Amino acid sequence: MSSPLQVPRMRATARRVKAGGERFLGGVLPGASSRRLREAAFADDWAAANMEARAATGPLWVVLGDSVSQGIGATTREVGYVGVVHELLRRRDAWRVVNLSRAGAGVADVLGRQLPELAALTAEQPAALVSCIIGIEDVARRTSGLDTSLRQVIAALPTGSVVGTIPRIGSGRPNPALDSVIREEAARHQLRIAELPSNPGRGRDHSILGDVGHSAWAKAMIAAIDGPPAEIASTTDPAIPVVPAVPDPS
Repeated sequence: MSSPLQVPRMRATARRVKAGGERFLGGVLPGASSRRLREAAFADDWAAANMEARAATGPLWVVLGDSVSQGIGATTREVGYVGVVHELLRRRDAWRVVNLSRAGAGVADVLGRQLPELAALTAEQPAALVSCIIGIEDVARRTSGLDTSLRQVIAALPTGSVVGTIPRIGSGRPNPALDSVIREEAARHQLRIAELPSNPGRGRDHSILGDVGHSAWAKAMIAAIDGPPAEIASTTDPAIPVVPAVPDPS
């Protein structure tokens, strides 16, 4: 009988094989189907890894985000930026990582699902590190009220967490206004900022990042982890209200 840990890994292996076959067949089977299988395979890999991390001991890093934080676009999950950063952290201490990100997630998913999962996971003992890179999917979808939603996410993160800027991808436009919101709220709540490089190269199946791009994001993440929390700039307007993560029921 398969153990609970073996099931997601076996499922991930089967999906990777099938996705590779679809990619090899080219026009016979659609690339979108191959991408979905890869996303499911990475999710299964993380499900197994998360189970191991929850059962282990050591400093805990909890990851929030979208498909990039899952490692999509990299050749393997370990080559994704989360895998690269985790390996660097493990050289320092027995770091664990629980990855709560989801492919296709936007800010609403972080607010409605991932932050509650973080709260449940750290109810008895806080995480040593929390990171959140989100917003690229929302920019692509032109989600309305994104600035307000980003403020909600950042306000709900623990002090010292790492948040990422929203880089320009491909021919897309830069997002200076949203990055200003991220930097302002990070300073207000004493978070760290990962200055993510724009357009570092697409990955397989036209994913946002490839191996090179994930490596570049990993360097930005480590720089943020090792750096001090953001400081409130003198130009920050103290009159700008902080939007609470949970609306006041009154």
